[in-house]
Amino acid sequence: MPKPLMLFLAAVLAVPTLAAATEPNTVIVGLDEFLAMYEQNRDPVEIPEHAPREYAVSSARYSGEVLFDDGEPTSAVFDASLRIEVLKKKGWVQVPVLPATVAVRSITVAGKEAPVWSDGAWLYLVTDRTGAFDVKATFATSVFISEGRSSLSFQPIQAGSMELELAVPAEEALDFVVAGAHLKSDRTERGLRIVEAVIPGSQSVAISWQREIPEAPEALEPRVYAEVFSLVGLGEGLLQTRATVAYTILQAGVESLSIAIPEGVTLVDVTGSGIRDWTLADDSTLTVDLNFAAEGAYTLGLVMEAAIGEGSLQATAPLIEPIGVDRSKGWVGVEARGTIEVAAGDTAGVTPIDVRLLPGSILGITSNPILLAYKYLGSGAALPLEVTQHEDVAVLVTLLDRAEATTMLTADGRRLTSVRYRVRNNRKQFLRLSLPEGAELWSAEVAGKSVQPARAADGRILIPLVRSQSSGGALADFAVGLVYVEEGTAPSAAGTGSFRASMPQADVPVTYVSWTVYTPWEAKLRKKTIDGSVRNVSGLSQPYAAGDLGAINAPAAQTSSMGGGMGGGAIPVAVSVPLEGRPVHFEKLLALGEDLWVGFDYRGLK
Repeated sequence: MPKPLMLFLAAVLAVPTLAAATEPNTVIVGLDEFLAMYEQNRDPVEIPEHAPREYAVSSARYSGEVLFDDGEPTSAVFDASLRIEVLKKKGWVQVPVLPATVAVRSITVAGKEAPVWSDGAWLYLVTDRTGAFDVKATFATSVFISEGRSSLSFQPIQAGSMELELAVPAEEALDFVVAGAHLKSDRTERGLRIVEAVIPGSQSVAISWQREIPEAPEALEPRVYAEVFSLVGLGEGLLQTRATVAYTILQAGVESLSIAIPEGVTLVDVTGSGIRDWTLADDSTLTVDLNFAAEGAYTLGLVMEAAIGEGSLQATAPLIEPIGVDRSKGWVGVEARGTIEVAAGDTAGVTPIDVRLLPGSILGITSNPILLAYKYLGSGAALPLEVTQHEDVAVLVTLLDRAEATTMLTADGRRLTSVRYRVRNNRKQFLRLSLPEGAELWSAEVAGKSVQPARAADGRILIPLVRSQSSGGALADFAVGLVYVEEGTAPSAAGTGSFRASMPQADVPVTYVSWTVYTPWEAKLRKKTIDGSVRNVSGLSQPYAAGDLGAINAPAAQTSSMGGGMGGGAIPVAVSVPLEGRPVHFEKLLALGEDLWVGFDYRGLK
């Protein structure tokens, strides 16, 4: 018990009666003396030397108006008034006034532009003022629209109290929602719908609004009209339908829509604005519940699939029927995907029309040709289809646009050959090559990277391919190169000899073949002996592209553990091939797997 209080109780107990005052061990204290003793013995209150914060924001008020562009709300401009008190007695203070996510037009103190800076999260006011003062700011923030509801939000400065006002130009009533508001009211003033709210000082500002839907008079019933646009696609054992239902809703809004789905199909997806939920009952009735009352124009999208099997068969186009509408009509287009042929069976309730008369909502969602087109009115439409499956014909998936070979004939009869192919490949894994008998492969590369070839069971060389990239709607080509050496036959002692060589035989066609053989200058060719399946020409009609001649990459003996390029392994080194001597040119158009060889006799190589 505090000491002054003990003295006070003792004094009170000491003066209950006059007789008690004469009792021994009793002390009588006057009021003034008691108060003096109380003040003397009271514990002093400690007042801190510095304020617990450098600043305080007692109140914040935000008043804004929504701006429109082409009839849609795009942003809101706010005027902010902040009451700030700097508690620091001396020196500079930085106070966060606005988030960095808003677009600031001005920040002023006492009518003058205030110094501010940003750390990427907040805009800070820098001031050496002391005491209380007002900060004025003008800024803008974006307005977002989702499913008919507009909204904005920003993070304000924490304040003791916060007031909020927002004006929206609108001729119709609006339903406002202010997050965390303890007090909210709205009013109409000069064509503006204004909402006012008081929210906690630590609460984020978040406002949303939408058109207030008045309750329809009981006497009015909604009038609903529907148009159905269906695209039916058949291919690879699957029937797929993409349907769009365009509603026109008059007099009153509807919050639920129903559609009859044909039996035997699977409903894959339902899309539309403001869908709260959709369910498919056992009787194949689709019910779509909305989170608002749709009125005017509203659109639903449906995707359906059904397995129809392979081969020639009969199928029925799944045509949906809107339920509970005053009138419905529809259009349907049929397309084929793959090597199938589609014809109509005995139709009912549909009228064939020219494909060009189909609405854009059908023609615009496919790049395939539409084979059949129909329109119908009301329910009861039936469109049976007769599907004929045709056998696929094998086509080329890989083509060699060019095969360019260069062979260097040495004086002792050896031959070093470089072959470069220009390849367009769709899905072939290997290029299979039959090298000339006795040839030793030195290197192989694909698309500029060294690769590790393999040998098939039949002895052919397998070069791993990459897939061509798409370029302008077509496949781009890439280079495949290889280098091999052959022993050949040395010239006789008299300097005469014969040259006969073959190019590697590929398992895919070659559009253009060129072959240049370099012979020593001393060698004299006997022109009458030039022969082969590749025609001798004085000059190539399609010369080598720049950079195709020169150094040829070949692997060194050492190996690397790094997996660079397809196949990895050997490290390529540059082998200089001296392209000296007399060039002899050969070329051929369209090689279809035949043996490509050239030969001639020569003399003068002693």
